[in-house]
Amino acid sequence: MAKTEEKTKKGAPAAKSGAHSPVKPAAKKTTAAKASTAKAQPKAATKAAEPKTARKTAAPARRVVARPVTRVARRAEPARPREAAREEQPKRKKVAARALPTAPDGQAPLIAADGSSSGSIALPKAFLKGASRAATLFQAFIAERANARQATVATKNRARVAGGGKKPWAQKGTGRSRQGSIRSPLWRHGGVVFGPNGRRYEQRMPEKMRRAAFGEAVSERAAAGRILVLEELRFDGERPRTREVVAWLRQIGDTGRTMVVSPELDERIGRAVANLPDVELRTPMSLRLSDVMESDTLLVTRPALDALAVRAGERAEARA
Repeated sequence: MAKTEEKTKKGAPAAKSGAHSPVKPAAKKTTAAKASTAKAQPKAATKAAEPKTARKTAAPARRVVARPVTRVARRAEPARPREAAREEQPKRKKVAARALPTAPDGQAPLIAADGSSSGSIALPKAFLKGASRAATLFQAFIAERANARQATVATKNRARVAGGGKKPWAQKGTGRSRQGSIRSPLWRHGGVVFGPNGRRYEQRMPEKMRRAAFGEAVSERAAAGRILVLEELRFDGERPRTREVVAWLRQIGDTGRTMVVSPELDERIGRAVANLPDVELRTPMSLRLSDVMESDTLLVTRPALDALAVRAGERAEARA
């Protein structure tokens, strides 16, 4: 009985490896593998066949937030071509610059109240071109620009900084360096050593040199024909307009950057001139050397011409 049981146990594996019984499980495995490969192939093919745009569209849609309507409803107008719109606009006519009136040497053109030329007038001797004084003119210009500096910048030295009255520690015995105040330049929040403090840029020139430089600058404008003498500076109405001043200057000619010199400042004319960037109003005493050098044309009234001659060094008795 024992031998037969052993035979049966040993023959069991042989029976399992027979032709009939083991075929069915193998067939099932192969069919399952084929099915899995068949399912995997269409998925890969579909992924490869899908375009990139389709993949992007498959992404989840963003959340849309409602916004208030801010547009204004308007009537639909027919669109016009740009060329037709340009033709409808009136073209501005270019006004040719009018040349300034001329006068013989040693004289200046005389301008009437309406801006027209009415002859010429002799210039003072101080405004006639003589020996060149370019060095004096340059020195006077630099002195004027230096005197215009305010020189208000300043720093605090160790005496002006608040605090620091007590000695921070003893002179000896601490092992540290000797210090007398916490407002020393070596300390944080201390004073400044060589900072700007009370510097002055003033330059002094003798009166004769200043008068000679002013006369040289005015004589340069007179030699170029850029000094015009006004018979009267007058505008109609209680409140002259800026356009009236522009029309008056256009009647005179191409004056460029203009400096109008009158014996007294008229507030009404000053308001009208204030809107013009290239026109300024001065008196003989407020006219600076830089104003004469930077301006293109000087429009001087008759009383102001005598005052400028005195400022340039000509004696009042000789002028009279």
